Amino acid sequence: MYIARSVDERLKEWKISPNRCPLILRGARQVGKSAAVSHFGSEFSKFVTFDFELNPELIMVFSGSLEPSYILMQLEVICGHSIVPGETLVFFDEIQECPRAINSLRYFKEKLPKLHIISAGSLLGFALDEISFPVGRVDYEFMFPLTFSEFLLGTGRDKLVSYLPEPIQSVKTPPPAMAKMLNAALQEYMVVGGMPEAVRVFAESRSLTETSKIHDRIVRSFRDDIPKYVKGDLQQANIANLFSRIPKFCGQQISYSKLHDDDPKRNKNSLYLLKRAMLVHLAYATSPANLPLGAGDDEKTFKPLFLDIGLAQRICGRNSADILNEKDLVSAMDGQLAEQFVGQQLLANSSGSESGQVYYWKRHAKSSSAKVDFLLARSGQVIPVEVKNGRSGSLKSLHLLLESYPKVKQAICLQNTDEITDAGKIRFAPLYSIL
Repeated sequence: MYIARSVDERLKEWKISPNRCPLILRGARQVGKSAAVSHFGSEFSKFVTFDFELNPELIMVFSGSLEPSYILMQLEVICGHSIVPGETLVFFDEIQECPRAINSLRYFKEKLPKLHIISAGSLLGFALDEISFPVGRVDYEFMFPLTFSEFLLGTGRDKLVSYLPEPIQSVKTPPPAMAKMLNAALQEYMVVGGMPEAVRVFAESRSLTETSKIHDRIVRSFRDDIPKYVKGDLQQANIANLFSRIPKFCGQQISYSKLHDDDPKRNKNSLYLLKRAMLVHLAYATSPANLPLGAGDDEKTFKPLFLDIGLAQRICGRNSADILNEKDLVSAMDGQLAEQFVGQQLLANSSGSESGQVYYWKRHAKSSSAKVDFLLARSGQVIPVEVKNGRSGSLKSLHLLLESYPKVKQAICLQNTDEITDAGKIRFAPLYSIL
């Protein structure tokens, strides 16, 4: 069963774009890249896949000339089909295994611009570190685990999606019966997460025991990949250690030295490699004074987010029953569940992050602990997002930000509520809201 993804529409837009380039689809292992491309293949007369990990002999095709017509001639022999520009979708899977195939994409753009080519790879970020593309020769798309709305679709609750509130756009509150169902589904999502295979097994079995087996299998596959990141036993051991520790720090501002009692420089390198594998994302502190938000970021001040909330809970060893019975998901686990949830949704929402990066605010005054969980950039405006229970007057950091930056006209506070209400510049909304 294929679960509809937000990337589906973006792929359709890419197909008909007059300025289309070969597309590189990036994302961690098992987030659904190959499934999405295969589903998209039905939009074409023919769909052919070349998997460089499954069939390493494909590498030889790119060992000589990178002339597109020469490459296509060989690929047609291998797949047994003609490849017709404008009618065929060509998919290069696990392309990081063949750097010259990545290089060839620029020539396909220049000499066969009508051919639709998509490339993907679970460790593609490492290969791209060593290859530079001329501007305008390659398009990029990013995939993440299923969002909460996609989870609802994947578990057969399609109608519930229409009741998800969008507080930035409207003040429509879901009816009480729908709100109750959304909260119950959100508890499930925080345990199951958004990895497609885990969602599929949960949808079919409704068994968290079976779902946990999928989580364990995925975690093992990520651990098995670590030797591919870098050579050296010490660095590999450090990466494995941080991989297990990061889920315990989700949403907490932390330094490299506190991540692990080890060499901070080694910790920094390990975190960078986990980022390249897209298993860990870092929210950087920045100023809401100007756009883009990245112009004022401080890469020394960050909060980690893990790839997936379901995997994070499994790695931490948290009891699923405790989460399913939790009455206040915003405050649970010292707020870590809620911050990981919101950060994960923002990363997966193309308008929720800025070039695939999320940010937050921290006041840099000496001895100040004031911070606001996330900053969004929408329609030329900065919108702070706080994930915290409390009345309007108790949100000291959020009020301080609004007082310090009068250009900020609206803020969102996600709480343990089902209603959308306003108090001055602050709009209160349910945790499960779409931002």
